[in-house]
Amino acid sequence: MNYNIKKYFPFVLFVGAMLILHAIMGFNGDDIKYAKVLTNQSLVDYINYRYYNWSSRLIIDGLLVILTRIDMIVWKILDVVIYTFGVYYIIRLVNKKYSKKMAYFGVLLFLMYPFYEMASAGWISTTLNYSWCFAFGIISFIPLIYEVQGEKVNGYIYVISFLALLFATNQEQSGALIFAFNLLYLLNCLINKKPVNKFNILATVISAGALIFVFTCPGNNIRFAHEVAYWYPEFANFTILDKSYLGLVTTFGSLIEQKILFPMFYIILSVCVLINSENKYLKYFCYFNIILVVFITIFNTFIDISVLETSLKSLGNVPAVIKNSPLMAIPHLFEQIISATPYLTETLKLFTYEGLPKLGINSISIVVLCLYLLISSCIMLVKAFPKNLLPFFIFLGGFVSRFIVGFSPVVFPSGARVTIFLYVALITLILMLLKKLYDDNSIPSRTQVILENTFLVIGFLNFAVVFAISFMKYGIF
Repeated sequence: MNYNIKKYFPFVLFVGAMLILHAIMGFNGDDIKYAKVLTNQSLVDYINYRYYNWSSRLIIDGLLVILTRIDMIVWKILDVVIYTFGVYYIIRLVNKKYSKKMAYFGVLLFLMYPFYEMASAGWISTTLNYSWCFAFGIISFIPLIYEVQGEKVNGYIYVISFLALLFATNQEQSGALIFAFNLLYLLNCLINKKPVNKFNILATVISAGALIFVFTCPGNNIRFAHEVAYWYPEFANFTILDKSYLGLVTTFGSLIEQKILFPMFYIILSVCVLINSENKYLKYFCYFNIILVVFITIFNTFIDISVLETSLKSLGNVPAVIKNSPLMAIPHLFEQIISATPYLTETLKLFTYEGLPKLGINSISIVVLCLYLLISSCIMLVKAFPKNLLPFFIFLGGFVSRFIVGFSPVVFPSGARVTIFLYVALITLILMLLKKLYDDNSIPSRTQVILENTFLVIGFLNFAVVFAISFMKYGIF
């Protein structure tokens, strides 16, 4: 037991962090509404109503109204366990020959995820629809992960993976990703004349059926019309180009606003290509990419900080100690900086602009910037993994899962919670890049120590921020 605790201590650490975070969670948002659903109707009646009037997420909705009726401690325990399993198997996928160091990297990366987004519609409501679908989606791939790694798959694993598959495919984003990756794996086996995994065929068929169920569910059409009228009436007149703009810009807007995972992915990817390339033009390309993402991240931070002064002034009853504090000069300084660069400021502000801007130099510039970040990421992934297209497909799958939200009228009310699958893709890719750099001995020992300590500091500081935001916005105390 002592040996296993030491070996898997990164996950013990992760469970501890999640338990601390869950200790402050309480009923909020839609959880309160769902807790009352079964008061005057049966579960069957509710599911029947949802199918014809609101949603195809019948499995998720059914479990949701049950969990919200009982003590929240049940959900808290389930949430920590299920989320940890998802994290473990993501790391397991990359970390075939278990490395404690890579496990630490993986855990720290997940601690950087803005978990407070899982409260945006209520802790239970949001986690079941997003973080649980991520975790169960990964669990549904366990038979294929074991097959790729040459391990025996026991019968109970098939049962668990099958049940996880049913749950995860009940949500549109995870269902589409599961179908796409199972189909790719199946095609790869057929093209290369490898034995076809029966569970892979089953998963492909079930996920395809789940997508058909989504498109034919009458409740989804009713809900779409309701959400257009309630959230975004202008959306009814948008063209495909308009919706593509919303999908593209809000996707990168979410990543840039978080300021951690995407810049880290982009910089490590650029460094990885830089180290392994002899082409001077490709090196210049990577240097430019590093400078670009650092500049965007820093300048966007300036914009955020500059807003503090205006926000505090708008409150009115700000204590004189705070108002006259020397620290207040910092937001004022940043406000002067961004005021001196109106074109750049107005362009980057479109990342968080909730609407469709007028066609102009700023809107064109933000589209060009987003396309550059997308295309350059794809190019560098192909260069970093020349004989392995899986990283490219992971990135593309994560991007598309968030991009399609632009075709929904709740693109803005949904917030960053719908970006979870893209965040998981980025975490997976960062871990793959780090493993490649370590396996290839591309990083000197001293640099490795600096990198590991940097990850440790950023990971725990970011988790502290996540805890603080969760406590202030949704805490039960």
